[in-house]
Amino acid sequence: MRIYLDHNAGAPLRHEAGEALRQWISLGGCGNPSSIHHAGQAARRELERAREQIAGLIEAPPRTVVFTSGGTESNNLAILGALETRRPRRRILSSTVEHSSILGPLHKLEQQVFDIVQFGCVWNGFVDAAEVIGALTPDTALVTLGLANSETGTIQDFSGVGDAARHAGALYHVDAAQAGGRIPLTVKDLDCDLITLSGHKLGALAGSGALYVRPGISFPGQLLGGPQEAGRRAGTPNLSGAIAFGAAADCCRTSLHAEMERLSFLSKRLLDQLCGSITGLRLNGSAGRRLPNTLNLTFPSVAGETLLIALDLEGIEASMGSACAAGAVEPSHVLLAMGRSEAEARSSLRISLGWSTSAAEIEAAAAVIARVWRRLAAPQSDAGAH
Repeated sequence: MRIYLDHNAGAPLRHEAGEALRQWISLGGCGNPSSIHHAGQAARRELERAREQIAGLIEAPPRTVVFTSGGTESNNLAILGALETRRPRRRILSSTVEHSSILGPLHKLEQQVFDIVQFGCVWNGFVDAAEVIGALTPDTALVTLGLANSETGTIQDFSGVGDAARHAGALYHVDAAQAGGRIPLTVKDLDCDLITLSGHKLGALAGSGALYVRPGISFPGQLLGGPQEAGRRAGTPNLSGAIAFGAAADCCRTSLHAEMERLSFLSKRLLDQLCGSITGLRLNGSAGRRLPNTLNLTFPSVAGETLLIALDLEGIEASMGSACAAGAVEPSHVLLAMGRSEAEARSSLRISLGWSTSAAEIEAAAAVIARVWRRLAAPQSDAGAH
């Protein structure tokens, strides 16, 4: 039996998303949403239905949702589009614990002589909203911050940032790729201009995402060559991806609170059992203000990569952090920013549960993880004794 515990990288396809796709395919599954003939208009109805379902996840007007190829494109579109609307401002505020799809564009912009200000965090991963607010200047074009960290699950409290950014004339972007569909989110509560959402985190198809753009913002597209998505993203939309994303979003919305409770119970059960079996195990991130599905753990006396491979051979699928950093030889930049040593960062794994995770799988995983850790840690302990 294989146990999948890497939902933050990508969740298995939900039954509801698969069924929505099957229904569309059974009707022919063809037609370009921009075409005026019967097949094109049928495709348009499906696309707009999906847009409504995704908008419902964050209580936004459907017309504010722009379809993209995923969280990475949404983040890039938000950052680059925002800068065009705020010329000649060249100051951007962010943090050191953001996803690579934010850090990458910021690094490139820094090389183009933009003023990039990145705030650090405290030991449990929290970024101080007051520091962000205090750094706003008349030259600030954009504030771009992640709501829930993809590696530790830490949920930030950025109360007041939206209001302060608005008064400073800056746009405020929230990366909610990991938070959307896992905790309650509304555009009113987030009080921001742009929100990134990802489909495959929720059990839709990979390659599907969305960007919320607040009404009233003149937001230029970065992909050019067509009028699709109100001119904000040219090209024929990924209709199958949108249909699956809409169905998954609708499912998350209707079962949100029950699923939060279920995943909180399962993740606590797993953590308690592992702490009881592994002396010195350490939770990275906030113990209380964390996504209910996410555990980032430092395992003493073992290398994380070695543990990850050994667990995979035993049927347990987890990760060492963000999927976009898979294969990287560098330790997690998030854990380093939280004050962990390189050795600690290299000995840490991310375990992320989701809709497909069962109680029986958690019981089995707890036993396997503890057993594999003991086997790998024993040689090092024996060597230390000599």
